[in-house]
Amino acid sequence: MRRAPFLAILALLLCTAPTLQASWWWPFKKSLPKQAPPEVPQAGKYITPVEIDPSQTIHEKRKDTPSVSIERLEELAKNGNANAQLTLGKIYFDGVAGAKQDYNKAFRYFSAAAKNGNPEAMYNLAICYDGGFGVPKASIQKCLELYRQAADAGVPEAQLKTAVFAEAQGHPEIAFKYYKMLADAGDSSSKLHIALFLLNGYGVETSPELAVKYLHEAARDGNSRAQIQLADCYQRGVGVPADYREVVNWLTLAAHQGDPEAQAKLGNCYERAIGVPKNNEMAFHWYKISAEANYPVGQYLLGNCYHDAIGTEQNLPKAFECYLAASEAGEALAQVALARAYQSGEGTAVDYNQAIRWLNRAAESGLPIAQARLGALLFSGTEIIPANPKRAQELLDAAVASNDPIAIIQVAICYLDGTCVTEDRTYARTLLQQAAASGSSEACELLKIYFPN
Repeated sequence: MRRAPFLAILALLLCTAPTLQASWWWPFKKSLPKQAPPEVPQAGKYITPVEIDPSQTIHEKRKDTPSVSIERLEELAKNGNANAQLTLGKIYFDGVAGAKQDYNKAFRYFSAAAKNGNPEAMYNLAICYDGGFGVPKASIQKCLELYRQAADAGVPEAQLKTAVFAEAQGHPEIAFKYYKMLADAGDSSSKLHIALFLLNGYGVETSPELAVKYLHEAARDGNSRAQIQLADCYQRGVGVPADYREVVNWLTLAAHQGDPEAQAKLGNCYERAIGVPKNNEMAFHWYKISAEANYPVGQYLLGNCYHDAIGTEQNLPKAFECYLAASEAGEALAQVALARAYQSGEGTAVDYNQAIRWLNRAAESGLPIAQARLGALLFSGTEIIPANPKRAQELLDAAVASNDPIAIIQVAICYLDGTCVTEDRTYARTLLQQAAASGSSEACELLKIYFPN
């Protein structure tokens, strides 16, 4: 065996995490993340004037001064005027127009107006049942049914509330229906939701092309989250041909709107010359802005800049601070980098216990690189961490199953060397071929060294 080259490569793979990862890692997730639903309006806010004689029209409330006689509204309500009943419900719900807040009265008036077919009253009645205002709090299923009645009657707030309820209760097909109503009416956030449903096949058949159509509409509306998702589609060639210039265009728009995820991704484009000429100074600029917004990926990438002097002078203590902040926020790649910093004393005092702790957290989160490294340690154990061959094998197998080329290479090295596991050059060659098939130049080099034929 060519021992010297092997040891050099082993040191490279196990001890220089950020530099090596930067050559393959891109802060786009493999699947699109779910977006938080838009804020749902509160009770009683969807109110229209009472339909009576023009001379009696209710004007908008100015501060807390009544604009119409409550007695007159009550007279109209007794005669079955649904809008008068609705408005009285609003008055008593909020305690305005000189009336004392009374949820019981509000509920009764909303109920009467809803029975008379008033869509807005249907929505406010659902709010009462949902929050227990003037009536015992109803079950989630009953609330969903009430919201759906108002939604089907055309109340946008009810459509949104129905979609949110249905999604939370595991009824994506219902959620899709009402998000689509809002999206087709021009709501930007709902367009984004519909796109995510279509991309992930959530409650509807997958349709990347239609998803991109909705993303384009929302992105042109100025929705920064849609702009980022659209950039993701262009980066991966989902629903559209891959086009890195479009990636940069949409990320730039979102970054200038202050979205820290877009800022981190735009910085990565400049660092790796994706759609733009390589510019480490611009990469550092965008990473720093993203990190200052406490975005964990931005903090991690800024740490790499300080560690490897990318667009700035090397500053290991600052790199350590960035890795620590991102690690505490749950960024697994930063946890691996932080483990290396504690192991080698880069920017901090050497602390093997902390190194193992953070490597273990990264492995538990499912990061293949961390699984491969921790698996290698657990086979033989150290003075700090006891040997656990069973878990070690599980971790190495999980790293291989991830099809992550760097993790697979590190597992292959274990089998090439035989230090941690029983030497198995045939399996090591298979692993290196698997990594090489994923486009890893490091795997190709190792194959040339160890299996020249």
